[in-house]
This record gives sequence, C-alpha cells and structure tokens, in this order.
Amino acid sequence: MDRETITAESLLRDIYEAESALRWFEQKYGLLSETFYRVYQQGQLRDEDPDEIREYMEWSGWYEICQDRRQRYAQAVEQRLRKLDAPASLLDLHISQLRVPA
Repeated sequence: MDRETITAESLLRDIYEAESALRWFEQKYGLLSETFYRVYQQGQLRDEDPDEIREYMEWSGWYEICQDRRQRYAQAVEQRLRKLDAPASLLDLHISQLRVPA
C-alpha cells in the first residue's frame, strides 16, 4: 500500500476548513450536518434544481472530508498513545508528522 506523510497541522487545517464550511451550511439551512447527510444519503431530498444539487454535493463533500480527517487524526493520536511508556504531557502528544494511507 502506498503511503504519504501528512503533518498534524495539515490535518487540523483541513478539519478547521471543513468545519467552517459546514457551519455556513448549517446556519443557512438551520440543520446540523449529520442530519443533512443522513437525509441526503437516504435520497430524501428533491433533485430538480441544479443549484440545490450543487449545494447538496458541496455540503456532503465537506462533511466527508471532515469525517475522514477526524478519523485520521484520531488514529494518529491513538498510535502516539500506544507508544508512550509513562503518563504524558500535552507536548509529548504533539504529532509533528504521521504516516497515513494514500
């Protein structure tokens, strides 16, 4: 399996950017992203208006990016915790670089 190096800062930047986009959609529609995504995945949204379809796709894309990056980040933190020999400080938990599947 190919691997690439991603910094924790890059993962966090992606998470923050995705969360910002998600907040914009949530405020516009008064709906949490988790609820939107469930309804979208179940095919319960109308699909006649091309502008609405574009927004659905963009919103779902940001949601998927956010979920993916959060999962990668959580895995990296778990890896770091497993390597610790003793109680850690926050600086010990800092993840400067991590290897993630491409």
